[in-house]
Amino acid sequence: MQLTDKQKKAAWIVGAVILIVHFLPNILGAVERTYFSFVHPVPAVVQKPSPVHVTPVAPPPAPPPSPEAAAASKYGGIWGGNALMPDQNRCTIKLEIRLSDDLPKKLKGYESKSCFPVQPFAGGKGVRGQTIEKIVRDTAPVSAVMTGSPVEGGMKFTVDSLIGTPYDGCRLVGMTLTDFGKGQLQAEWESQSAPQTPCPAGNMLLQKARG
Repeated sequence: MQLTDKQKKAAWIVGAVILIVHFLPNILGAVERTYFSFVHPVPAVVQKPSPVHVTPVAPPPAPPPSPEAAAASKYGGIWGGNALMPDQNRCTIKLEIRLSDDLPKKLKGYESKSCFPVQPFAGGKGVRGQTIEKIVRDTAPVSAVMTGSPVEGGMKFTVDSLIGTPYDGCRLVGMTLTDFGKGQLQAEWESQSAPQTPCPAGNMLLQKARG
């Protein structure tokens, strides 16, 4: 049976309605999503830059101490000793070792020596027959300001200036200090009574009184 034109038109209308009803939700959803994307755009994700890791730079190593500073660190302090000398006088030495206050730093020694006759009849100077004034003068301490330099196993000092007059006329010109066991130094000194006129060398064992 053939459909009339009116029936065909009605069939087309029904088919169109069915298609619209079937696809309309999808179309409306797509339209709604498109509209929402324009009205409410999705914010762009901004990536944070990676933190920069800076490797810390180590400070340069400290310069090694000067030989004078190293010697002052080892030997600095006050040393003392006393001994019976070959001329039968009992002598006492006090020696302070430290760095100088000025620059460049120097190794300084401040020495004080005093002697007293204890064997008047054994070849010593003796006190019998002498005035009190002369005894006091002869037993007064004699001091020296010295500048030193480190040497292997110790230090070597030369005299810058003297304070006082030695009882025997022998003026100190130099002193060498050598390690002698723990907390001790062997002091050996040279002196002279006049230029080019040396006196007998002397020596004494010094112990550290305080650092």
